Amino acid sequence: MRKALDMSERGRKAAVLARFFRQQPDRVSALWRRMVLAAPDSDASQGAPTQLDNLVEPFIRELGRTLAGEESSPWSRTRAVLRLSAHRSARSLYDEFAALRRCLVDASEVLGGGDWERERINRAVDEAVDSAVALLQRMKDPRADGPRVPFGGLVVEYFERPSRTRRVSPDTGDGRTAMH
Repeated sequence: MRKALDMSERGRKAAVLARFFRQQPDRVSALWRRMVLAAPDSDASQGAPTQLDNLVEPFIRELGRTLAGEESSPWSRTRAVLRLSAHRSARSLYDEFAALRRCLVDASEVLGGGDWERERINRAVDEAVDSAVALLQRMKDPRADGPRVPFGGLVVEYFERPSRTRRVSPDTGDGRTAMH
């Protein structure tokens, strides 16, 4: 009897988490954006747009469908734009996905998700990371292997331009004395 109650309780918690991810992905994505912007060494904290910004919410929705029982990969079902930059390293992608994983797992724990939900979340993020990095490598070298799990959206190369503002160090003044 107790085991049947545990299974129905787990099912109820999984349904709550799945519904939250499907209906309110903006809450998790807002947390993810704050984390990415707060990271001192991230490209986003330097003013550059994130590579995952346009796809976080659709991916979270698809992850919710996976938690509700959908069998196919949430990464393959995600219809969004993945902006990859040849100037950035795979490290920046790993960092953005690590922050996303942390937000998803934290949300799962807060809403009562267990090991089953955490396993699904980690599997989905692992597929997404592997695919995005393979796409980035292929963009840099067309002979590189493609992703094992295809991305369901559009992949574009984001061209970054150097800033037009000229930075002058404080000790290389223009010869004038500073007035205070």
